Amino acid sequence: MWYNKRLFKAAATILFVSIFAFGCSDDSTGPEVDEGPPPPVFSISSLQTTLVGGDPGIRFLASSNVRVRFVEIVVTNPNGDGISYSPQGLIMRAGETFDLQEPGIAFFRWSGNWSFKFVGNHEPGGQEFTVTQGMTVSAKDLPD
Repeated sequence: MWYNKRLFKAAATILFVSIFAFGCSDDSTGPEVDEGPPPPVFSISSLQTTLVGGDPGIRFLASSNVRVRFVEIVVTNPNGDGISYSPQGLIMRAGETFDLQEPGIAFFRWSGNWSFKFVGNHEPGGQEFTVTQGMTVSAKDLPD
C-alpha cells in the first residue's frame, strides 16, 4: 500500500513540474507587434551623358513600388566614394521616376558596382525605412 502512495506522489510531482515548465515557456503568448509595412523596392536605371569637358558621364533614375517621402539618398561609386543627396522631404508616388542626384549633376561613368542607399518614410503613415540596392554599370559605350 505504501508503494501505491509513493507512485502516486511521484506521478503528481512529474505532472506538476511538467505543467509549470510548459506553462512558463515564452512562445509568443503575448500580443503580436505590428512591424509596419515592408520596406519599399526601388527600380534603378541609368542614362549615359557627357560631362562638361567631354568625359563620359552617367545619371541615375529610380522609381518606388510605394509612395515615399525621402530624407536622404546616398550614391556610392565603384571606388567607394559616396555622394549624399538630400531631396528635402521630396514625396514620390508609386511608379513615378525621380533623379538620384541634384538637378544638373551627373557622375563620371565608372565600370563596376554602384550602391544606392534610400532613407525616408512611407507616405502616409510615416514608418521609417532604409533600403540599400545596387546596380552594375559598364563604362563602355554601347553601339547605336
